[in-house]
Amino acid sequence: MEMDGLIVDFDGEKNVVMYRGIKEYPIGGMIAEYARLHSTELKEVILEYSHLEEKPSEKTLAEFFPWFVDKLKEKIGIVAAVIITFEFMDLVADMCKKEMSNPDEFFIEIKEEDSIGKFIFEGSGYSKLGKSTNKQALLSAYYWYAQSYVAFKHSFLMLASEAEYDEDQVNAFWSMFSENINFQHIDFRIANYEGKFHSLYTIKSSMSLLLFEAAHCMDNDVKFTKCANCGEYFVPEGRIDAIYCGYPSPQDPKRLCRDIGAQVTRANKEKNDIATKEYRKVYMKYKMITIRHPQNRDAKEKLSYLTSEVKIWREKMKNGIVTTESFLQWLEQFKE
Repeated sequence: MEMDGLIVDFDGEKNVVMYRGIKEYPIGGMIAEYARLHSTELKEVILEYSHLEEKPSEKTLAEFFPWFVDKLKEKIGIVAAVIITFEFMDLVADMCKKEMSNPDEFFIEIKEEDSIGKFIFEGSGYSKLGKSTNKQALLSAYYWYAQSYVAFKHSFLMLASEAEYDEDQVNAFWSMFSENINFQHIDFRIANYEGKFHSLYTIKSSMSLLLFEAAHCMDNDVKFTKCANCGEYFVPEGRIDAIYCGYPSPQDPKRLCRDIGAQVTRANKEKNDIATKEYRKVYMKYKMITIRHPQNRDAKEKLSYLTSEVKIWREKMKNGIVTTESFLQWLEQFKE
C-alpha cells in the first residue's frame, strides 16, 4: 500500500487529516486522541491476521498493512491507525533487509523481567524477536513500536497534565526542537486544490506527531482537559469549560461521555454516599466498643484493619478497579 505517513493539512487554526476522506481536529486534538490508545489492544488485532504462520513475503505483507490500518481505524481512530501502521511498515522493512549489520542486537531474547515483551510474546510460541514467520515478525515490530509509544505517552503527559516533571526530562523534550531536531520525521509540501494553496505535512512517527502538535499547542496556548467520565485528556471545542469528552464512554461505547457523563457522575455520587454512610455505621460501632471496653483487643484489631483497608478500597473505587457493591459486600464481615 502507498503510505508515507499521516498527511495533515494545517492552516494555523485546525488540522485536517487526509486519508480516504478528511477528518478535522482542533490543535492538540490529534495527540489527545492518540494518547487514548492502550497499546495492549494491538495484540488482539495482529493475531486475527490469517497468514501468520507463513514466512514474510512481499505478497503477505502487502496484504497485511491495508487490512491492519482498516481494522485499527474502526477500533482506535484514523490518527492512531495510520501512525501505527506506518511505524510497523518501517520496522518490518528494516527487519527484512537481507543485509543487517547487527542481527544479534536486533533479534533479542525476551527476558523474564521484560513485562512488555512477556505480554506481547505470551502464547505465541516464540521467546525471541525475529522474522521466521509473519507472526514473529509482526510481534517483533509490535515490541519495538511499544517502546516508542511509551516515550510518546510520557511526553504527552508532560504537555497535557499539571504534574511537575524532572528538569532533565523537560530539557530532553525541548532538545528535540533544537540540537536533537533530527528526531523530527516530518515532510512538508505546498499543494493547490479547491483554488487555494495548502500546507501539507507528512508525519512519520509517534514522537514526530507529538512535536508537531506540541509546538502549535504552545503557540496557541491550548489547554487539555481530563474527561470527568473516562479520565482521558481532550481539547474542548465550543465550550472551553466542557468537562466531558466526545469519545465513546467506557460504560456504553455506543454513547459519548458528554452525553452520559453527568448521569454517570450523579449515579456514582449516590453510590459513594451509600458507601460512606455504611462505612460510618461500621466505624462508629467499633469506635464506641473500643472506648467503652478498652481491653477488647479483638475490637481494636478490627477497627485498625477497617481504617487501613478502607483507604485502599476508596482508591480502587475511585479508579474503577472495584465497584461500590463489592465494597459494601466487604463491609458485611464487620457487621457480624
